[in-house]
Amino acid sequence: MYKLTSTCFALCLLSFNAQASTGPRTAAAMQKNFDATPQHCGSGANAAYECSGVLIRSTRPSPAYHTWHHSENSKTKGSVSFSYLRADIPITRLAEDGRSGFTLYPQQQKPQGALNYEVLCTWPTDGDSWTRDTRGCGDNSRTTSTEALCHKQGVTSAEDWIANFRRTGDYKHQCAFDAQHATVTERANAFYQGIRTKQLFRTEMPYPWNEVMVGAWDESKSSTLPIQSFFYIAGLINGLEQARADQQDWFDTNGTFIPVIRIQLPQTPDGKTTFHYRDTDQAVTAAL
Repeated sequence: MYKLTSTCFALCLLSFNAQASTGPRTAAAMQKNFDATPQHCGSGANAAYECSGVLIRSTRPSPAYHTWHHSENSKTKGSVSFSYLRADIPITRLAEDGRSGFTLYPQQQKPQGALNYEVLCTWPTDGDSWTRDTRGCGDNSRTTSTEALCHKQGVTSAEDWIANFRRTGDYKHQCAFDAQHATVTERANAFYQGIRTKQLFRTEMPYPWNEVMVGAWDESKSSTLPIQSFFYIAGLINGLEQARADQQDWFDTNGTFIPVIRIQLPQTPDGKTTFHYRDTDQAVTAAL
C-alpha cells in the first residue's frame, strides 16, 4: 500500500511540475514570438507567421459546441478567421470586442504530430470575409464590383494596397494578400506586405485589427490541432470565465492541459501587448 501511495504521489508531483512549467513557458514563448519581427522565416516560401507573431482566434464557449470546431459559415466557405498579433503591427482591439479564444503555435514550433494548418490570405484590416468567395479571400457578394486577390490586380506592395484602397475608401472593396497559391512566387513577401500596410496605414484603417484566413481543418482530427493557449483579454467582462470554460472543455474532451494565458492589449497603437500565465486563472488544476 505504501509503495502504491508513493508512486501515486510521484506521478501527481510530476503532473504538478509539468503544468507549473508549461504555463510560464507558454507565456514566455508567446511574448518572444510577439516581440520577434522578421520579414520572413528563412526564404520566400516561409512567411513570417511560421516563426513569429501570434495567430489568435476569438471565440465564445457554449455547451452546444467546442470552440475549436467550425461554425456553419466556416464549414461552407472552408476557412476560419484569425488575427495576427506582432510587435510591429498596431492592434489595440480584436474583432467584435473579442475577449477569449485560442492561439495556434507558429508552424515551425508546433509539437511533433500536431495537425498542419494552412494560412490562405491576409487582410490588413477586417476583410468582411463572411461574404467573400475563394475561402474568404476573394470577391465580396455585397459589392457590384469584382474583388480579386491582390496580386491578380497588380497590387504587390503596401503602397499599392493603400493606393487601391483609397480609390473607394470602402473596406468591402479591398483585396487580400495571397499566402497560399503557387502563382505567388514570393508568398513570404506577400504576407509581409500585409504587415507593412497595417503599419503605414494605421491612422486610416477602418478597423483596428487585421484578419488572417486559415483553412478549415478536419474536425475529426481536432485533438491534434496545435493550440498553444486559451486566452482572455485583460479587463474585458467574462473573458477569464470564457477561457476557463474552453480549457475545461478541452481537458474533458482530449485529456490534455493547455494553459490559460492573460493577454494585455495596449491602449494606443504604439503600446505593447503582453502575455502572462497565472495559476489562479486555470480551471484545470495541477492534480490531474
